[in-house]
Order: sequence, then C-alpha cells, then structure tokens
Amino acid sequence: MASSSDDLPLTKLTAWLEELLEPTPVDDYGPNGLQVAACDRVSRVVTGVTANLELIEAARDFGADLLVVHHGLYWNGAPFTVTGALGRRIRSLIDARMSLVGYHLPLDGHPEVGNAVNLARTLGLVDLEPAFEHRGVPVGCIGRFPEPIAADEVARRLEALSDRLLLFPHGPDPVRSAGIVTGGAPRDVREAIDQGLDLYITGEAGEYSQATAREERIHFAALGHHRSERFGPEALAARLAEAFPSLTVRFIDVDNPA
Repeated sequence: MASSSDDLPLTKLTAWLEELLEPTPVDDYGPNGLQVAACDRVSRVVTGVTANLELIEAARDFGADLLVVHHGLYWNGAPFTVTGALGRRIRSLIDARMSLVGYHLPLDGHPEVGNAVNLARTLGLVDLEPAFEHRGVPVGCIGRFPEPIAADEVARRLEALSDRLLLFPHGPDPVRSAGIVTGGAPRDVREAIDQGLDLYITGEAGEYSQATAREERIHFAALGHHRSERFGPEALAARLAEAFPSLTVRFIDVDNPA
C-alpha cells in the first residue's frame, strides 16, 4: 500500500487501542492486542466479532489495512502450529497486508465501548454499573429501566435484537432491573439472582437455565453468543472514526447462528 497524508502508523493505532482498552491487568484466555503485524501504516479499518476466514476476506475486499476483533486467533489450549484453518487465516492476512488486533475480556466489560454496556443502552437501560467480575475484572453490567416496563415489551425488544432469542420468562412483571454478561456466561445468572435483579441477559443458555429461571423467578434471555457480542465491535468502530477522522472505518458483521 502506498502511503498518503491520510495514513496513520500502525503503532499509533495500537497504542491508542491499548490506552483505551487497558488489557495489561487482565488474565485472559489468550493474548490481547496486536496479533498479526502485516503493515506499517493504516488508512482503512474494519471491526468485527471473530477473526474467521469469512470476516478476514470481507475486510480484505473492503481494502482494510487493520482488522480489530473481539475473538482473535489465539486461545489457551489451541495448537501452536500454523496449519489448517489458522494457517489459512494468517496467510490471508499477510497476503492482504492486513494487520490483526484482538481484545476479548477488555471489550466485554469496557464502560464506553464494551459489549455489555452497549447492549444495555440499546435496550434502554440507564444507571449502568460494572458488575460480574471474572478473572479479576468486571465483564458485564447492571442497570435499570427508567420506568418499570412490561415483560412483553422487554421480550419484544430482545426479539428485535436476535431472531435466535431463547427466553425463559419466569421473572416479575413489570421488569425494573437487568444484568448483562455477553457471550457464554449462563452461570453468572447466580450473581443476578443474588443482587435481586429481574432479568439476566447473556449469549448462551445452559441445560440448567430454564429450571433456574423458573425456580428463582428471574427472566433469563440468551441472544446467541455472536449476536450478543456485536455491540462492542460496532461501538469501537464509531469511536475509532471519531478519534481518527482521516481513517475509513467500518463494522462488518459476519453472522453466526451460534
């Protein structure tokens, strides 16, 4: 890629992301930050949920120099060899001269661009507070509706966010409060129950979730892991565009039924 006056150094963008998301203290399941350095300068950025081959190719077709994701390439217990799917993903990044940055837990619980708070805002929750500590950091939030809201209206808002909604509507009506941990966090419903919340929202349900909701009298909603974690990458795209007007930034959603 030929440089231009609108390009920014990759190092400047990665330093800005590190300052915003502060990943250093987090004991995560894999590395946060720069995972593949395939360019020196950046003019076009894509954000997305997961660094699978389909998203990498969509970002390449957009002409991205940098791809920023929630689920990166490397996870504890994954093979160290660059073969198979991982090899194809890395080869595609390098062939396109596209760098890759990933932030997992730091993007879940971030108070500005996090998955949980932006899902909460979309639902109309206010007075948001960090909650649901995991590995030493809060990865979710709690909040309340400005006025108590009918359970049917809560269901309608959730259905608008995911056509794969799994809802166990066993809590109070109207609904006053909610807790959110996106992704795979069905067990954190226990903390929501302990805090006396009316509604708990996550990405995935467990086998036990229906009985827990019924017996503890709480609404339990699972949007789908992927569907629940689009909110952070989309908010991060908007924040990047605001901070760096010379960049062209786009959030690309590669849908996933899981």
